[in-house]
Amino acid sequence: MKIAVLSASRQKNCTLKDVAGGFGTVFTVGGSPFAKLLEIAKRRIAAVPNITLAYLDSILSAHGARVKVLEVRDLDQLEPADLYLISSSIVDCRFEREIGSEVKRRFGSRVGYFGTFAAAVPEFFTEVADFTVQGEIENIAPALARGEIPSGIVSAGFVRDLDSLPFPRWDQFRIRRYRYQIVTNQGITLPMQGSRGCPYTCNYCPYLVNSSFRARSPENVVEEIGYLVREYGIKGVTFRDPNLTFDRARTVEFAERILSRGLHIRWSMEARTDRLDTELLDLLYRAGLRSVEVGVESSDENTLKWNRRRAIPKAHQEQIIGHCHRRGIRVIANYILGLPNDTVEGILDTIRYAKILNTFAIQFTVTTPYPGTQFYDNVKHLLSDTDWERFNGWTSVFRHPCISAQELHRLREYAYVTYHLRPRYVWRFLKSTLLYPLFFPEPQAS
Repeated sequence: MKIAVLSASRQKNCTLKDVAGGFGTVFTVGGSPFAKLLEIAKRRIAAVPNITLAYLDSILSAHGARVKVLEVRDLDQLEPADLYLISSSIVDCRFEREIGSEVKRRFGSRVGYFGTFAAAVPEFFTEVADFTVQGEIENIAPALARGEIPSGIVSAGFVRDLDSLPFPRWDQFRIRRYRYQIVTNQGITLPMQGSRGCPYTCNYCPYLVNSSFRARSPENVVEEIGYLVREYGIKGVTFRDPNLTFDRARTVEFAERILSRGLHIRWSMEARTDRLDTELLDLLYRAGLRSVEVGVESSDENTLKWNRRRAIPKAHQEQIIGHCHRRGIRVIANYILGLPNDTVEGILDTIRYAKILNTFAIQFTVTTPYPGTQFYDNVKHLLSDTDWERFNGWTSVFRHPCISAQELHRLREYAYVTYHLRPRYVWRFLKSTLLYPLFFPEPQAS
């Protein structure tokens, strides 16, 4: 049985499908020349593949299927297959539905959709899908390889023991094009998942849709790093889980195992700053950490609490980010503009606070009501747009109580442009890139 596993994108700007809980995002700043320059720079910095395709290739192949991995930007790239498994996203959902229709017409293929968007809005694919998967497709992959094709909405459940999964297979991917220059300036960077889901309760968080929090053992994670170095010659890893350091003891064991194995790998992670301390950061740096992405979200604690996000004390947040700066760990800070209780002045305060923190990179996303979140249920009566592809993390799609969509988009562009055109930021950028070896020489092996 031949099975095609597919991820598709026809967006011009940098598109990352495994972020926003699997809904995906399309990086958009604005219409000014400098805003367009930032969009071009983002495309050059990051190219990260869909890790679920690699997991599927590994599982399906092990159970006897002939697997073809396709990363599609054009319908001419499609190939005959008995079954198409299409990774859904919100930012390319119309294209993904068009692909399903096309492979049925051309090849008579059966079609299944998986991923967060298909799980949250299965009716979007009803006309073309033989089945849509709620939960994690890895659970039903062995049956699919045997030709057991379900119909309708399939409740696959979640993989309880993540260590039981085989390591992702990257043989069919053009891995030399995958990079994340914030982690390593040269060489292949591939994604990994040290855990899945999120243990927190932010009402707008897409990681709470179609997932539950589970973590792999440190031994299993480090074994995969060794496998990726040995089989694919990678230089970097970008961890795609939103809270790699949730369990401190597990994180310490992970770092110590990297060091004891002598794995010279550079890696990035996402973490909450209240799950970090200076001693832990020093250990993680010695183990290869070179970039950390943190959620600051807003400078206003009440704005965060109103949306069920546990606010982090600013003093601790600033201490952690400052220590990263001194250590040479590049910090990406995420901010969210336009929560329902936000105001124009509140957004301007957040932009000012971002400039005080002065991290290497920032993301000013626009509040997006992702289907399946509590936030979506709270504001669905206020939706001003019904085109799912515009739910991309950068576009206002609901009527805010006091900020128009045009004003919110103007503030988004203002935030990006004024943040980057500051001498203090230019110096941070130079220290973190061209001058990095001078300021942060590599630690000597002990």
